[in-house]
Amino acid sequence: MYNVCGDEMGSDKNALACGNSIQESIDFDFYKTLFDPVRSEILVFLVSHGKKNIKEISESFSQDRSVISRHLDLMNRYGIVLKTKQDRNIFYEVNNTYIVNQFEKTTANLKHLLELAKPPA
Repeated sequence: MYNVCGDEMGSDKNALACGNSIQESIDFDFYKTLFDPVRSEILVFLVSHGKKNIKEISESFSQDRSVISRHLDLMNRYGIVLKTKQDRNIFYEVNNTYIVNQFEKTTANLKHLLELAKPPA
């Protein structure tokens, strides 16, 4: 039987190498940030309403404005939203291109790992 890295199962060294390969192939921090329940709701809000400032965003959520602001800062750090300053306001909008690229990169990396998992002919 073969593991996803193509080596025979049972070797702790191979399992560790395989686990490292999977860790390197998927940006887990990006996905943890994206799929947090509150951040997912913020993302849906921004997709539905377009570019908004913190006041407009926080008015639609039960959490304090400071909590929403921290979520948006983290989302900006991981490229999920873009932050732009206009006059005295900071606006946030979804970074569509980056999110789609991350999903495509993850898909390509997983396809590659699964190809390696096929036993030799």
